[in-house]
Amino acid sequence: MNIKRNIFIIIGLLFLANIFSWIVVFSGGNNEDSLYFLNVGQGDSELVRVGQSLFLIDAGKDSEVVKNLEEILPFSKRKIDVVFASHGQQDHMGGLFEVVNRYDIGAVLYNGENSSLWDELKRLLNEREIPYFNVANGDTISYKNTQFNVLWPLVEKTSNTSNDNSMVILMNSSSTRALFTADISSKTEKVLSSFDLNKIDILKIAHHGSKYSSSKEFLDVIKPKIAVVEVGKNSYGHPAEEILDRFKNIGSKVFRTDLDGMIKIDYLNDKIRIFSQN
Repeated sequence: MNIKRNIFIIIGLLFLANIFSWIVVFSGGNNEDSLYFLNVGQGDSELVRVGQSLFLIDAGKDSEVVKNLEEILPFSKRKIDVVFASHGQQDHMGGLFEVVNRYDIGAVLYNGENSSLWDELKRLLNEREIPYFNVANGDTISYKNTQFNVLWPLVEKTSNTSNDNSMVILMNSSSTRALFTADISSKTEKVLSSFDLNKIDILKIAHHGSKYSSSKEFLDVIKPKIAVVEVGKNSYGHPAEEILDRFKNIGSKVFRTDLDGMIKIDYLNDKIRIFSQN
């Protein structure tokens, strides 16, 4: 009886130790800048921490984004400095309503297109007196050693929502380059291939691994060391096996939120450390 009880106690302590380690790792308890790929199901959401400042790119389709943020941020941290809304589709913008209701937001940047979802969010931003701006190629947000360069769209959009109107962001820090491609297709990738996109360290795989994105020609240009596909249960065949094979062929290390859970990447002084929730 005592032996069984001791084993139970040991297992319990190990379980608590694992939880504590996970909390320490994912809550950002260090001095390194971090990039999180949130596990929001079939949707996109990324959080960049630069020092004590937070930059959120998209927010998935529903309140799952808030559950992720609560796992990362201390209870006292209720401010997100900048939110990027890549385009007005539910699986990227739907969760922003919960974020705006629960956090203090410094500013929202969006791609300028018209959509019913954006109109609804804009009304909420006006109620909360949160400033918002539409951005396009050439706009840059800088903080400390990090710049968020908007590469796409080329000009402010006024058309209805479209995957190829998605905001594409290149994040440059002193040691790391990360590319966030939202839902663009190979059509937009072809244009971006002429940009200075070599030596990409981290790529947010476009459109949840759709076979209509991540063209061989584009990947041959950017050659990411690490690639993350944000995906959940779906009927679209995401991520496509042929796309995963393309990343394998260029030597990229691929992570998936449906299999690996939330992904955290710490980067400092040319060193990258990767942690997964599962």
